[in-house]
Amino acid sequence: MSVAPIAAAQDAATFDPVAVVAQQQRIRSDLDTGAGRYGGLPADARREVSARQDALFKLLEGRSYEDLSAAERSQVSETLAWIEAAPQRSGEERMVCERVKAMGSNRVERVCKTVAQRQAERDSARNRANKSGVDRALEQRNVCANASCGGAR
Repeated sequence: MSVAPIAAAQDAATFDPVAVVAQQQRIRSDLDTGAGRYGGLPADARREVSARQDALFKLLEGRSYEDLSAAERSQVSETLAWIEAAPQRSGEERMVCERVKAMGSNRVERVCKTVAQRQAERDSARNRANKSGVDRALEQRNVCANASCGGAR
């Protein structure tokens, strides 16, 4: 029971609405100028960040931490976490297209995948290559040398 007031006091000490608004204004500046971590976001992600910031500004306007209800504090925390993760998310969701020639054909196709999909395919191929390399090594070591398997005559 005595831990709850201490945790609430720590949250109030670490959460300063004025500092949060100042930080979000810096992020908004990056969005508008195309600079910093948030400058490279795609247009739809920029709009989403801006909309979430607008809601956050409206919620925090002229209020202190103590003025916020528990639900509002939770909402602020979730919104800040979402905004913080936006550049990482957009990097993984970014589409990368390449022209690929189909095997046995001169036809070139345009193949588009997200960065996350390309990374997963690379990891999968690497795992298959490592596994098949181990299998080949085992096959080479297990050379049949006795009459029962047909190796000795």
